[in-house]
Amino acid sequence: MKKCFLVAVVVICSTVLATIIASDSYAEDLHVGPMAGFMMSPMTNRVTVKPGETYTGSFWIMNPEENTASIKYNLAVKSFYRDDDSKAIFEDVEGRGQMAKWITLDVPDVNTLAPRESSEVKYTINIPYNAPSGGQYAAITATSATADSGGADSAALKESIVMAHTIFAEISGQINRNSEIVDLESPTFLFDGNIVAKSKVTNTGNIHGTATYTLEVYSLFSDQPIFSNVSDPEKKLILPDRTLVHETTFENTPAVGVFNINYKVEFEGGNVKELKKMVIKCPIWIVFIILTVIVGFIIFIIIKIKTRSKRNKEAPTSEE
Repeated sequence: MKKCFLVAVVVICSTVLATIIASDSYAEDLHVGPMAGFMMSPMTNRVTVKPGETYTGSFWIMNPEENTASIKYNLAVKSFYRDDDSKAIFEDVEGRGQMAKWITLDVPDVNTLAPRESSEVKYTINIPYNAPSGGQYAAITATSATADSGGADSAALKESIVMAHTIFAEISGQINRNSEIVDLESPTFLFDGNIVAKSKVTNTGNIHGTATYTLEVYSLFSDQPIFSNVSDPEKKLILPDRTLVHETTFENTPAVGVFNINYKVEFEGGNVKELKKMVIKCPIWIVFIILTVIVGFIIFIIIKIKTRSKRNKEAPTSEE
């Protein structure tokens, strides 16, 4: 019985070691999809202006070579904001979209692009003298529709495409950059999946700001990270009075291991929060095997103790 127990332990340990070795390497899957419709560049613009100032900007709309039909598109200026899920809201929210009334397009509202043709869209922002300090947000949208070329060989766009050049303006004056960074967390135990660090950032100021997320993952006894995005951190722009819950993932986390993670969140303006903790990842089947071995070992010890006790009772005493 003792030999069988030792053989079982050796087999289990070999299986766990092989799994750890096989999972040390990991790779990222990259996917590049085809380009469709028409294009806009750049799609965002961050500007700092003063009350009473006039700002001029522009962007380009392109009909790429893949299209064989002319494209007609309509331009419109809309108030722009984001909800707590970072979805665009094309309306004035809490007075942050007044800038849409200050923008004038220097091109017609309706335009046409031939294949491989590009067009520059120029606009002017006239900031009033009584403009409130802080963030103002607007979008210039371009909605496509196939132009009537009259040719049988024309490839018509089956669906209209809407793109937006979003403008994030900082009106100088009493600028308040504040934030609240809370709920930094990552699971201590993982049975499967990837290591994920999560946080919640609320912009409590009156101006938009960028939240920067960095994650470093180390093996238990190593000072060299097996994963790090410090050189290329994730960044999210958060508007005033908005909260963003964000997750940073260590893709293709090894199947088994004990890791130390260092997760840091920094908001533009200086607020920083950091989470350091140990994360253990072990598939449920290995946990089951380990528990089975432990229970088996305990049973084995109990049987040995009972057998020895029985032998001691049955052994003849010296008086006999």
